[in-house]
Amino acid sequence: MPKCYLDSNILVYFKDESSPFHRQVVSQIGSLLEQEAQFFISPLVLDEFLHSFKQGLIFKYKKVKDLPQKLKAALTEVLSLPKLSLVNPPLDFPKQLKVVDLMSKYYLRPRDAYHLLTMQFNDIDSFFSFDNDFKLVFAAKILKPVISQ
Repeated sequence: MPKCYLDSNILVYFKDESSPFHRQVVSQIGSLLEQEAQFFISPLVLDEFLHSFKQGLIFKYKKVKDLPQKLKAALTEVLSLPKLSLVNPPLDFPKQLKVVDLMSKYYLRPRDAYHLLTMQFNDIDSFFSFDNDFKLVFAAKILKPVISQ
């Protein structure tokens, strides 16, 4: 069974029906479910999703009535994805230092390095993202991209 970490941009495109990537994401999630994939997100992914989704709503509508309710509804729908689990990075202090090594080795920003550390710690080998910052990670075959980069 494939184990796939979902990036926040995937969740935003999943929820934003006006996104040019919405259909592609919905289709790919359906395809992964047919392959009996297990999906994973972290609290960092949820933080990024809420921030990006909120900014998108504000950009689109300028003033958003009932913003907290809209965010809660979007988050509820995301958390209702089949076969979705929440995972964390390692919590011990020495393993936190590995983030800097990942940043240096793969030219990642800190947040992306934490995503990679979380995936490695939880033995997740696939990553569904539209983020091109992981090209070196994919080239080194540390992770398999769900879509071609």
